[in-house]
Amino acid sequence: MSNSAVLKIEGHLFSDHRLETIYRYWRSRRGNRDLPQRADIRPSELGSALRLLNLIDVMHNPLRFRHRLVGSEHVEWLGRNATGRFLDDALYGDATGEIIGAFTTIVQERRPYFRRSRLDWNNQKWLEMEAVELPLGDADGEVNMILRGAVFRPIRLTQRMEFIPLE
Repeated sequence: MSNSAVLKIEGHLFSDHRLETIYRYWRSRRGNRDLPQRADIRPSELGSALRLLNLIDVMHNPLRFRHRLVGSEHVEWLGRNATGRFLDDALYGDATGEIIGAFTTIVQERRPYFRRSRLDWNNQKWLEMEAVELPLGDADGEVNMILRGAVFRPIRLTQRMEFIPLE
């Protein structure tokens, strides 16, 4: 995909410029490789977008996901801090399978995704989330972390979720 095509997608999809900032940063840190590594990412370089970040550890055999870092904007909107917790029913209720399925797709396909979804699982059922979800790899190119930027707002979606590959 050419840079102009990516910019057109970004301008169309992202309602918050900070998500576009995170996506552009990930692309710049990737360089000519399929994936950047965690060591390539310096969250402090993201300025105001830092508050949107969520780093998710990817563990293999069996495949599991754990919140390593949860940005302050997540905590403010959701009323909880999931840092250090695994993605499971206790955190996400009925949406657990959908969330794990999306992260599994990112790990298997090794490409970034855009997601917009209603937060039916949360106590704030009037919220929706818009996110850019970006794989990070280890030295062998296996996805070992997901860099995620997310914003929250009152619901506008009519469907449950949109999950769209960015590249």
